[in-house]
Parts: sequence; structure tokens; C-alpha cells
Amino acid sequence: MIGKNAALVRELASGLDRTDRLMVALRYTEELDIQEIASLTDLDPSEVEFRLDSVRIKVARVHAAQVVAEGARRSA
Repeated sequence: MIGKNAALVRELASGLDRTDRLMVALRYTEELDIQEIASLTDLDPSEVEFRLDSVRIKVARVHAAQVVAEGARRSA
């Protein structure tokens, strides 16, 4: 499962721009809060929240597609 998660992270990261990748790393690896990320990236905190929300939506969509594909493979 770890290999699948690593592949998913690589796939998702490849579709993100540099700022989004940085914000994801700061939020989920460094555990910084929105204000700290905004200060480091020179973005408004609302923009940081919006961009992180967009990344979360993308992750959910990719994950859902993978679950559906895996279920189809199992039932075939």
C-alpha cells in the first residue's frame, strides 16, 4: 500500500504548479498553519486556503477514480 500511496503522491504532485507543491509540503509535511504559509509565499491567507482546498478536491477525485478502476479490475 505504501508504494501505491507514493505513486499517487507523485502523480498528484506532477499536476501541481510549484507554489501549490510548496504549500502542500509546508502544510502537511512541515505542519505550518495558513497564516505561516501565507507569510512565506507572499499570498493572502484566503488564497492559500483556496489553493489548498483545490488540491484536496483534486486528491479526492484522483483517489475516487483509482478506487473505481480497482473495483472494475476485481470484478472483471
